[in-house]
Amino acid sequence: MGINDLVNRFEAERTRFISSAYNETQLRTDFLDPLFKLLGWDIINEQGKPTNEREVLVEEGLRGESNENTKKPDYTFRLFADRKFFVEAKKPSVKIEIDSEPAKQVRRYGFTAKLKISVLTNFEYLAIYDCSQVVEELDNVQKGRLKLYHYKDFEEKFEEIKSLIGKESVYSGEFDAEWGNIENQIQKFNIDDLFIKQINDWRLWLGNEIYLKNPEINEFQLNDIVQSYINGIVFLRVCEDRNIEIYKTLFNLADNESFEALIQVFRNADSKYNAGLFSQPLSDEIISNESDAFWQIIKQLYFPESSYSFAVLSSDILGHIYEIFLGDQLKIQNSTIVLKKKPENEDRDVVTTPTFIVRDILAETIQKYCEGKSAEEILNSKFADIACGSGAFLLETFQLLQDILTDLYIESDTTKIIQIGINNYKLKFEVKKQVLLQCIFGVDKDFNAVEACKFGLLLKLLENEDRASIPIPALPSLVDNIYFGNSLISTDQTDVENRELINPFDFGDVKYDVIVGNPPYLATEHIKKFTPTELPLYKSLYATSYKQFDKYFLFIERAINLLKPNGYLGFIIPSKFSKLGAGKKLRELLSEEKIVEKIVSFGANQLFQDKSTYTCLLILNKIERESLQYYEVRNLNDWKTKNHEIDYSSINFSNLNEDTWELLPNNLRTVFNSIKIQSEELGNLIGNENIYNGIQTSNNRIYVHYVSNEDENYFYFNLDETEWKVEKELTRPYFKTTSGIDNLNTYRFLKPNSFVIYPYRNDNGRINFVDINTLQTNYPETFRYLNHYKSLLEERDLKPVPENENEWYRYGRHQSLDKCDVPVKIIVGVLSQGNKYAVDNQRTFISSGGTAGYCMITLSENSPYSIFYIQALLNSKYGEWFASIYGEIFRGGYIARGTKVLKRLPIRKIKFDDDIDRILHNNISDKQQYLIDLQGRIDSNVGNNRILVPLRREFEQRKNELDILLKELFNLGEDDHLIPQITDIYATD
Repeated sequence: MGINDLVNRFEAERTRFISSAYNETQLRTDFLDPLFKLLGWDIINEQGKPTNEREVLVEEGLRGESNENTKKPDYTFRLFADRKFFVEAKKPSVKIEIDSEPAKQVRRYGFTAKLKISVLTNFEYLAIYDCSQVVEELDNVQKGRLKLYHYKDFEEKFEEIKSLIGKESVYSGEFDAEWGNIENQIQKFNIDDLFIKQINDWRLWLGNEIYLKNPEINEFQLNDIVQSYINGIVFLRVCEDRNIEIYKTLFNLADNESFEALIQVFRNADSKYNAGLFSQPLSDEIISNESDAFWQIIKQLYFPESSYSFAVLSSDILGHIYEIFLGDQLKIQNSTIVLKKKPENEDRDVVTTPTFIVRDILAETIQKYCEGKSAEEILNSKFADIACGSGAFLLETFQLLQDILTDLYIESDTTKIIQIGINNYKLKFEVKKQVLLQCIFGVDKDFNAVEACKFGLLLKLLENEDRASIPIPALPSLVDNIYFGNSLISTDQTDVENRELINPFDFGDVKYDVIVGNPPYLATEHIKKFTPTELPLYKSLYATSYKQFDKYFLFIERAINLLKPNGYLGFIIPSKFSKLGAGKKLRELLSEEKIVEKIVSFGANQLFQDKSTYTCLLILNKIERESLQYYEVRNLNDWKTKNHEIDYSSINFSNLNEDTWELLPNNLRTVFNSIKIQSEELGNLIGNENIYNGIQTSNNRIYVHYVSNEDENYFYFNLDETEWKVEKELTRPYFKTTSGIDNLNTYRFLKPNSFVIYPYRNDNGRINFVDINTLQTNYPETFRYLNHYKSLLEERDLKPVPENENEWYRYGRHQSLDKCDVPVKIIVGVLSQGNKYAVDNQRTFISSGGTAGYCMITLSENSPYSIFYIQALLNSKYGEWFASIYGEIFRGGYIARGTKVLKRLPIRKIKFDDDIDRILHNNISDKQQYLIDLQGRIDSNVGNNRILVPLRREFEQRKNELDILLKELFNLGEDDHLIPQITDIYATD
């Protein structure tokens, strides 16, 4: 049957089909199922895909038609387990082209599920709606409508429709590209933002009313009670839309403001669900029965106050919302309740793990673990997240285990499942409960996150259930599944006086089959700031706590120890662990254990919205192996759609050293080794001592200035609305970070743009500090200026510790005082892209300071290498490639190339007694110098196009000639073209 057959059939009997007697179920069978089959979709899973990969989920016909508010979309179209769009079917007698109510309904479904678009159809018409916008009561039928097709247009427009909502479009990534502009809207404002704002308002309303009634309450109690009440109300409201509770029960209470009736509803719910959700007593002892906070909250959970459809609000979305809102807490300030970030979140936002990443990790761990196992074996297994937060990983784990067991029971024991459609089954409620209690475990040190996790799992248990399918009491207690505690520290590892503060958790002899999650990323200085009592314990208990370390190191080590033999671990962590000096002990541990199965790096792709965190999937299998599999994701959409072959590289553990893991695709290992064999690391070639950081004044605001005026003896400058002057003899030229034509550039000599006050003298090559008496006597203006800021300078942490009290104007560190003052050097921006290796011949000083600072490279007087040859190689695609392998990657392709990275970059060795090698070296050096000269001529003729055009053309020609010389230098043959493909991926933002 083709699309024309469907259209002709509808046309032939249109009068019958548009009558009120012809219902939605008939429409779906006669027209919609065949239509979407023609669009490529496997409506009834004829291919027999696993439950978690079904392309289409179909609701039972007529379910909930009597109550639109508790009805689910008729079809859910998926990319593997990821919902892409809904289809809501209406019988042809419903005029969807002019009736706004069905339009608002489908938009609410899509908005709640964070979908880009969804479809409304009665076959006579097919409408595609934008689901990124909040649904308002007065919205007309055209609001958000992107496309409207009449059935007579289907044949002519079929390929267009297929490109928009066909299976091939979804599975190729074309769908996401087509609706990408809507994705941007969703990122700006979506259900997460809206719901979090509402929940935070609710917390403040309830918090203030409870505090007025109970002024002696402490902040912990207040937060717990408020969260408990909100959880209870949201839980009951979700149950209403899922047909487990009677729709509008809460709304009617709010309408009548019947506090006693609300108390009774809570008591009944506590008895019915029996899971601790309603154990917090609701009475006028806690909150006044004249309170209106509850009524405001309840009314905001119904349309039109609410755009949500709780029938499709998945537990993972709710979990993500809770993850974010738990980053704040209620605080009592001046007898008022306010919301403040938790201390550990003051300098950072809470981020949630994208659901597709959670599922990727579960596919590599839980699915693999379950392969070949019986249902009984799976039910006797333990799956955990030891930093579970609000439960994102556990919610997906629970769903995946249900899907896996459903497929097993279809083949082995149909008494454990219920058929809900053609080739479509689900676990019986009691089996789901068994899975939850026997298999799902979590630990977190945030009490409110633990409560949110329990809440989400209990809602997950009730998914796809109704009043008829759940027993009374309905829900289990999760007190022995989700624990409140610090999973990194046991009771016997703490002192009695610190136990309440640290909240240690004892795993005892329990071991897990699979551990998954997104452990906290918290550097040593933040651990020291937020949990100082824990830091010394971590340092004494964990092998991976090496000098500086990150908290996720400890979670990896802890998880390994908690795994059973042959168990799996799957974490998403920063990819820099393979490069950072702080990760040395972690790399040692993983190399020695030889249990890393896979590392999937996401390169410069950003997974966390508005965060510059570059991540990878770390998959461990606790069985010794000789090699790990490595893959780097270049195109995130290709990865999501899995529409290309994933070519993992096999990397032997014997090839990994503790300094840096050189993780490369297979096809680049040969070219990488070829460059290394021909080269010497820069540090070995010129001496590590010739690669160093800039100066560190520890207060550049006071030491570094732009010149406002000068005379023979003084520099003049302005600071704090005052003009100062200092003796030129105690200054040095300085490069202050700038932008535009004066910025650091490989093809321009560096030009100092400021000066630094330099309270030191060079006495026959020895740098000596100018003492206080000499400063006052010989340099009175500099003394007057520095003395004015003495109190600020004394606040600095000087290292080494001053020998006397009169060294307060010394630099914060002694480093590089003599290194800057050399005739010629290369200056490198630590965090930079290519073309950031500038030659300085004016003895310019520059600053250290992490990724915001600079490094310098000098050559010994007797070095046979030209500094321009070194500069050309560092700036080449070969140098950039190695920098990206050894250095941390940041948004926009910026690479952190501090001294550690620079020392390891390859410089092709030159045999100076070989004429060919020597001439090649000289030609590269000359060409590099000529390019710098050309750039200077270009800069001096800005605005004169008659001169500029040929100069720029010549620059490109000479640059190409230099590239050819470099290609000849390394002589990599056809493999040379592979290298830009690697560096190009870092050009994305």
